[in-house]
Amino acid sequence: MSHPKLNPLFNSAEFLREYWQQRPLLLPELVQFTDPLSPEELAGLACEEGVESRLVQGNEDWRLRHGPFQEADFTELSASCWTLLIHGVDLYINEFRELRDLFKFIPNWRLDDVMASYAAPAGGVGPHFDYYDVFLVQGSGQRRWQLGKRHDPAEPVQSESGLMLLADFEPEEEYVLNPGDVLYIPPQYGHWGTAVTESFCYSVGFRAPSTAEMLEGFSDALIARSDPARRFTNLASKEPPKLYEIGIQDLKAAFSLMQQEMADFANFSKWFGAYMTQPKYPELFPGVEELPNADALRGAIEQNEVELLRNPASRMAYTLAGDEQTMYFFVDGRVYKLSSAFAELIIKLCEPSFSFSELFSSGDLPEAIQDLVLDMLAEGSLLLEQPQVTSA
Repeated sequence: MSHPKLNPLFNSAEFLREYWQQRPLLLPELVQFTDPLSPEELAGLACEEGVESRLVQGNEDWRLRHGPFQEADFTELSASCWTLLIHGVDLYINEFRELRDLFKFIPNWRLDDVMASYAAPAGGVGPHFDYYDVFLVQGSGQRRWQLGKRHDPAEPVQSESGLMLLADFEPEEEYVLNPGDVLYIPPQYGHWGTAVTESFCYSVGFRAPSTAEMLEGFSDALIARSDPARRFTNLASKEPPKLYEIGIQDLKAAFSLMQQEMADFANFSKWFGAYMTQPKYPELFPGVEELPNADALRGAIEQNEVELLRNPASRMAYTLAGDEQTMYFFVDGRVYKLSSAFAELIIKLCEPSFSFSELFSSGDLPEAIQDLVLDMLAEGSLLLEQPQVTSA
């Protein structure tokens, strides 16, 4: 099977400057990509436990069902007006990871997942908008996309079916996508896709946490690390107290106390990195029952008994601290504090293609990195697998 390729004429710098998070854009023949799965194979994936899948039927009287499904659920479907959606297919199929990696002109830590959808003729999920950026990659077949305006979240939606559908959608543009075409849609732009023929579409989406989500997450982190002895104190007043009035000075003192906690940039940066690398599907991180020591692991790798591989579901990122002497390495919601002297190596570790087996077989591996790798193995961010045997 051929590897996905990005059109060499695509100007990513111009795209980021003129369109990213600003306005939609049709990108004809942007990718060269062959469907990795047949419709039957995609349906089989939707029958597996732990795989997030949905089946949407109808084209006006929408009906939503969640997987896992049974084979009979698909044999009973009509010849039209239904769509099967599988989330996180890049976690299971290598070709989808290769498709995802074509969009490396966007920071990797923003990536959410790749969703595959197969639609019978006239199938779709209705008019809606998303809160994140998405690239809609057309696979085999054709799909018609109608684009509307940028919608306000307060606008009415129809949610009876379980789908958050726009109650008042007015298309302003329309495109029919052919294999290899890509439609980029920024957050909150209304869109509606309908299959012209049997067709595959692959959505490459990017995380965009809301202010409310970040406030909740960061405040929980602040609460966990807060000093119970640090409390509000009101200033003594020369005037007789007004027993029921909360004075402006007391309000300012309480507000200042909260601001001091929220304004700790170092703590926020560590929390944000951990937050943005939290795995979408924690159940895909089994860890190891018995963690080998460094020498035993090195020996097993050198004897070709095991391979040390990155978990496809793992998320990694890093940031340099303000003192320029320290860096924080974020792995699946965890934070590792390291010397910035390891920056070049950590950058390599973040690459999906990096060989952890080669790293660990090195005789001069620093103890800090050795401990880091063992902890990643213990937490399931790295996996021990039997080497693949290739026939002559």
